[in-house]
Amino acid sequence: MPVYGQLSFQYDTIKINEVVINGRKVSEEPAGFKKTNIDSSILLNYSHRTVSELLAENTGIFIKSYGMGGTATPSFRGTGASHTQIAWNGINIDHPMLGQSDLSILPAGMIDDIQIYYGGASMALNSGGIGGIINLQTKPEWKKETRISLSPGMGSFGRYSGYLALKSGTVDFQTVTKAFFQSSENDFRYLNREISAIPVWETRKNSQVHQQGFIQELYYRKSNISGSGRIWCQSAYRNLPSSLLTESQGSGENQSDESLRVMFNYDINKEKIKYFLTGAWQFNRLNYTNRLASIASRNLSDLLTVKTGMDKFLGQNVRLKVFLTEMFNVIKSNNYDQNMTRNIADITASAEYNRAGRFGTSILIREMLDRNNLLFPDFSAGAQLRIIESKEYFLKANISRNSKIPTMNDMFWVPGGNPNLKNEYAFIYELSYVMNSEISSRTTLNYDLSVFKNTIKDMIQWHPGEFSYWTADNIQNVNSMGIESSLSINYKINSVTSSFRAGYSFTRATNVSSSERNSVYNGKQLMYIPGHQANTLFRINYKNLYSSWMANLTGRRFITVDNTSYLPGYFINSVTTGIRIKRKENIIDFNFSIDNLFDVTYQTIAFYPLPGRSFFIKILIQLSK
Repeated sequence: MPVYGQLSFQYDTIKINEVVINGRKVSEEPAGFKKTNIDSSILLNYSHRTVSELLAENTGIFIKSYGMGGTATPSFRGTGASHTQIAWNGINIDHPMLGQSDLSILPAGMIDDIQIYYGGASMALNSGGIGGIINLQTKPEWKKETRISLSPGMGSFGRYSGYLALKSGTVDFQTVTKAFFQSSENDFRYLNREISAIPVWETRKNSQVHQQGFIQELYYRKSNISGSGRIWCQSAYRNLPSSLLTESQGSGENQSDESLRVMFNYDINKEKIKYFLTGAWQFNRLNYTNRLASIASRNLSDLLTVKTGMDKFLGQNVRLKVFLTEMFNVIKSNNYDQNMTRNIADITASAEYNRAGRFGTSILIREMLDRNNLLFPDFSAGAQLRIIESKEYFLKANISRNSKIPTMNDMFWVPGGNPNLKNEYAFIYELSYVMNSEISSRTTLNYDLSVFKNTIKDMIQWHPGEFSYWTADNIQNVNSMGIESSLSINYKINSVTSSFRAGYSFTRATNVSSSERNSVYNGKQLMYIPGHQANTLFRINYKNLYSSWMANLTGRRFITVDNTSYLPGYFINSVTTGIRIKRKENIIDFNFSIDNLFDVTYQTIAFYPLPGRSFFIKILIQLSK
C-alpha cells in the first residue's frame, strides 16, 4: 500500500510591501485657534514632581515660584496669575477667593493628559482665561487588563515621595485608583548676597513641605451611553520661608491646604448628536498663619458647578455646540464681614465649519449673568487655511473678547475689598502658522509660529489707599504682545529613537493706563514678566536605555514698576538617564536625574532663592495581567 508524503517548498512565505493609509488630520480645537498637549512621555518623567515644575521646564509659561515649598503661579503671554485658569476635565478648579491656583501642590503624576489652550482658544472651555487655560485630564484606557504601578523615590534636601496606581477593568468598565505622598525638608544651601557686601553661604530654614492625596475614578460605557465618577482628595502642609531680607528674624509663616473635588459625567452619544451633563462639587480649606505679623487667616469655600449641553454635527463639515454653565459658591472667612455667596451663569453657542480640505472657520458667543446683571456678550471667531492640498500646513487667525469677573477677595476682603469693581475684559488677536510634515519614513517635523496681542481693559490692581491699607480698583490698562515659536523633530532607525524639541517666546507687556497715578509708568514692562524665554529637550532611546537633556533660559524680569531694578536671567540644565526593562507585560524602570546641573544661583521672585544642583532617584515597578 503506497504511502505519499507532502513536499514542503523552501520558500513558502510571500513577502508583500506594507500598506500605507494616509488621512487628513482633523483638529479637536476650533478652527483658527492654538491648542497643544504635553507629550505623554514627558508626563511619565514628572510622576514625582509638580505641575509647576512640568510647565516651567517644558512650555513657554513663566512660573512665579517662591521656592521649594512656596506657592507657584503661572504667567501666560504677559498676563497675571488670575488670567490663567486651571481646569480639571474642563471644570475650573481655581480657588474662588483668589481666582488662581497654586501649581506647587498639584502633583503631575496624578494627571493623564495636559491640554494648553492659548488666548482665545480658552473660550471653548470656560470664560476668564485671558492668557489661556491649562486643562488637567484624567481618562480611562478601555481594555481588559489589571495593572498596578508602584514608584518610590528619594532625592536631595530630605526629599521622599511615592506614587501608587491601580487600574483594572474591561472594554466597558474601568476603575482607577491613584495615591501619592511627598515630604521634603528643603534645607538647601544658597548664596546670600543681600545682607552684606560679601556673599555668605546659608541654609534655607522653615521650608518643609508635606503633602498627600488620592484619586478614585470609575468609568462605564454601554451602547451609546457613557458615564464617569471621580473623587480627588489632597492636603498639604507647608512652612513658608521668609524673604532673604528677614531670614534672620523668622516669620513663623505656615499654610495648610485641603481640597476635596467630586465630579460626575453622563453622556449620550448618538450618530450625529451628543448630549452631556457634568456636575462638580469642590471644597477648599486654606489656613494661613504669620506669627510675626499676628495673622491667623481661616478660609472655607464651597463651589458647585453644573455644565450641560449638546454637540451636534450637521452633515460632515458643520458642528454646532450649545452649553449652559452654572456656578454657585459660598465663602466663610474671618477676613470677610460675613459669609458671602455668589451665583454665576452663562450660556454659550458655537458653530464650526471645518472641511478636511482647504478652509475652516468657527464662531462662539457667550452671555454671562453675574450678580443678577447681564454682561456685555463675549465672543471669539477664527479661521484657518490649508496652504498646500494634502499637506498639514495651516495659516490660522482669530479674534476674541473675553471677560473676567473680580475675585471674591477683590470685592469682599476686609480691609480693601471693593464690591463696586467692574469686570475686566480683553480683546485678543492671534495669527499663527502650523506645519506638520513627514520628511521620510524615519523622520517627522512639526513647527509652529504665533504672533499675539492682548489689550486688557479695567484691569484690577491693589494699591495703597487713603488710609494705611491697600485697596482694589479698576485703574490699569495693559497691552501685551509677542511671538511664540516651537520646533520638534522625531527620528527613528532600528533600535534607536530620538526626539528634539525647542521653543522660544518673546513677550512685551506694558502699562497703558490713563490714570494720573499710573501714567508715569506707561510703556514700562510689567513686573515679573520675562521678555525672553526658551527651552530645549533632547531625548534618545536605545533598546532598554534612555537619556534626556533639558535646558531652560529665562530672561531678566523687572521687580519695580519703573523698571529700575531687575532680576538677572538664568540658564538651567537638567539631565535624566535610566533603564527600562520589560518582560512580557511587566516593567521595571530605574531612573536617575540631576536638576540644575551647573549649580546656577537664581531667583524667580526677588529675595526668594531657589536650590542649586540636586539629585533624584526613582524606581517604577509595573505589573500587568
